[in-house]
Amino acid sequence: MCGRYVSVRSDDDLTDEFDAVDATDGLWPEGDFNIAPTKPVRVVVNRPLRDAEGNAAKEATRQLRVVSWGLIPSWSRDRKTQGRMFNARAESVARTNAFRKAYASRRCLVPADGWYEWRRVDAADGVRKQPMYMTPADGHPIAFAGLYEFWHDPAATDAPTVTTCTIVTVDSSGDLADIHDRMPLVLARASWERWLDPSVADPADLLRTWDEADGEHLELRPVSPLVNKVDNNGPELLAEAEPEVEEQRLF
Repeated sequence: MCGRYVSVRSDDDLTDEFDAVDATDGLWPEGDFNIAPTKPVRVVVNRPLRDAEGNAAKEATRQLRVVSWGLIPSWSRDRKTQGRMFNARAESVARTNAFRKAYASRRCLVPADGWYEWRRVDAADGVRKQPMYMTPADGHPIAFAGLYEFWHDPAATDAPTVTTCTIVTVDSSGDLADIHDRMPLVLARASWERWLDPSVADPADLLRTWDEADGEHLELRPVSPLVNKVDNNGPELLAEAEPEVEEQRLF
């Protein structure tokens, strides 16, 4: 599962890192230390750019865009499911009605500095949840595997098209499995081009449990419970905190 993450680098930094053009249209004014479903997020897509008249170029261009997190299938009647479709399981993404068309031709990268997950800790007064932050040890951004979709409200014919996305998840491995059984699918740089290529209908070999051999070595650290509240947003959320201590219970 991936329900909170961090993306604080500038648009310029990300366009350089991902070799993309900036198509954010000023919709991302600043970084976010506590991104939650339905919030605006930045993604990297590979599709033709459009001019001021809406005409599409002949060639696809890798571009950085702002979309809404939580995929709304194109056939959906409303936005009610968006808050639940922020993750897509790698094991079933090619078969699930809500995701299979996007998986076949509308895959994206979701740039991130790291993500949060909550580890269960047994305490004398019950089970507590310790927020943990996972981030690359070398300070570079990572790319989650994502899918994106276009949706138009059938009840409002003059409403603009809404672009939404979801993050693909896989089984956790190594130390990450001690925190949560699921994690975002982190794509190695060598896999970015193939994941983004819409002519590759089923890059199933990329849908695998992440391994440090892929080149992304993570730092895992406990952070403040401030992150539990979505309204809290600032660098203080990333500061290392004293971890909750697991206590032995006597029966």
